[in-house]
Amino acid sequence: MQLAARPDLVCDDRSPDLREFRLACHRFHRLLLSKSRPFQIANLELAMHLINYCRLFLQRRNITRLDAQAIGLQLSTLRSESTRGHFVFPGLNIVAAIVQHGQKVGWIRYCVSPLNDRVYISEFEVAYDQQRRGLGQATLWKLWQQYQVPLSPMHEKGSSIGFWAKARKRFAAAGVELTPNISTAQHPGEQQRWQHLIPESEFERSMREAMASPEWPAIKARFDAEYGPHWEG
Repeated sequence: MQLAARPDLVCDDRSPDLREFRLACHRFHRLLLSKSRPFQIANLELAMHLINYCRLFLQRRNITRLDAQAIGLQLSTLRSESTRGHFVFPGLNIVAAIVQHGQKVGWIRYCVSPLNDRVYISEFEVAYDQQRRGLGQATLWKLWQQYQVPLSPMHEKGSSIGFWAKARKRFAAAGVELTPNISTAQHPGEQQRWQHLIPESEFERSMREAMASPEWPAIKARFDAEYGPHWEG
């Protein structure tokens, strides 16, 4: 028996995929209980197929449930800007309203890495009267659907720790990475990854051109006399 490792498994309780999955489990169980047949290479290959099939099946089932949970939910961008000095510059800092069936139920502030390899979630709130309805996880899932990269919370603390722990576990079951919290102390290390993408400022360009000119020694001497040595630092 061959078990196709297909990512498009249908996970409805009445689906042929689920029936095939249950039949494979039943046959594998009988195989394990059999004392008359040696557990040879072919049987080991069957076991590996079944394990892979189970993993894909369960992953697809979790994806289907998260998709259903996010039905009717949208992220409506309120502001999108790239500001020098911001954590992800020259990436985008975005504020979006969380809208479900036309009603605003919260908001989220996040930023996109200039490498387009991660989304950092800085602030996130669901209206009090809309909480405990799964809208928080649905919002994160909608965000992942939009960018298809790992999500990183940046202010995981207090009462939100439990929420992030549950979301991290559930997203992992769907094959999606929700990274550990990125603290302020870790920002410089993250920024080093896209340091080469930060454009030179007008002031930096002017200084570089001035220092490369033949007049620079005279200019420097005049400024040293007026402002003291090491003024440029």
